[in-house]
Amino acid sequence: MDKELEQQKLDSQLERVTGALGGLTSFNCDYGFEEAILRGMTNGFLTEYDYQQLCHCEMLEEAKLNLNDTDYKVAMQGISSTPSVDEMIDKIRSKTVAEYEFLRRSAHGSLATFMDFITYEYLIESVQLIISSLIKDAKPETLLAKCHPLGRSPFLRSVLTFENQDKQDGLVFLYSTVLIDTPVAPYFAKYFNMESLGGDAMDIRKHYDSGEINVITTILNKFWLEDFYHYCMGLGGTTAEHMKELLDFEADRQAMEITYNSFGKQLAMDVNRSQRMEMFCSFGKLYPECTLGAFSKVGDEMAFAQALQPYTAYSEMWKRSQDEGIPFTQVLLEYQTKLMVRAYESQSHFACFYAFLKLKTQEERNLKWILSCISLNRSSKDKNKKWIRTV
Repeated sequence: MDKELEQQKLDSQLERVTGALGGLTSFNCDYGFEEAILRGMTNGFLTEYDYQQLCHCEMLEEAKLNLNDTDYKVAMQGISSTPSVDEMIDKIRSKTVAEYEFLRRSAHGSLATFMDFITYEYLIESVQLIISSLIKDAKPETLLAKCHPLGRSPFLRSVLTFENQDKQDGLVFLYSTVLIDTPVAPYFAKYFNMESLGGDAMDIRKHYDSGEINVITTILNKFWLEDFYHYCMGLGGTTAEHMKELLDFEADRQAMEITYNSFGKQLAMDVNRSQRMEMFCSFGKLYPECTLGAFSKVGDEMAFAQALQPYTAYSEMWKRSQDEGIPFTQVLLEYQTKLMVRAYESQSHFACFYAFLKLKTQEERNLKWILSCISLNRSSKDKNKKWIRTV
């Protein structure tokens, strides 16, 4: 009976609910409670004062005491008297996940589908991590712990049963029997079809063995982002308006980072120009004129700057990065954070749920940077260098 109930729960999670959300009155009838709870949770974001107090700490024990005066007080309980950065960040992340899962469990209809959609990004990363690790003969029992909690689907334990050595067609068998039942299966199928692998296990294995895991993950995320974008546009109303702005920038940010990192000094992925084109989303302010046009010819920083000239906001971000010596990726993150904060300026839409998780993720990055600096005895100036305001 328990297994039957669990299966029904999984089936309901895979069901996609869509439709217009209506105006202020009808929205509040259906989703007002969840939005009210969410907006109450935002009071727990760290303030600039909280960050400055942390930046003056010289030991992790001091940082722990400072966090006891914030919304992370309960999360800090149970941490050892000599905490490590990883231990503290794990507790911080667990608090965010618990809050998001609480909202997710109470959601229904289109909001439940919307919140499930957000977690698919983490599920893709988890599946990719497990597949690539198993191919390298990693120990299955250590892999789940490395996955982000929001990407720990019940299906992952089935992925862990994949026997790399025993089956010549192991990867095809894995996809056809396990991944096919996950919400992200269409993205893997689309990638395999795009590469014309035709179900050849050796070709699939070659892609994972050749060190292209980052490229594969980026393309899978592109498929997810396009699917999420079309779903949000189908919801209509204020949700569509806000999500269009947020997802347009996300698509543009990825396109700019992919292009810049393919020739920049801090090389992230060794990709050629044709591979870059495959990783660009089919929406955004840069699409199609820039992503399919100017970016296809970009090979250095000068050409990159010229390609951004028609886009004033992006061109100014690039100029600021060069003038102030700030990494371009950090400038983009700062702008994205401002967009997320703006998502709270109006009511009766789903975008604030997406923004909440993104802002909490940025808060986690801020804390990890500051705590790491404290652990390494870095100066207050270094601690203040990379954290980004989330309120």
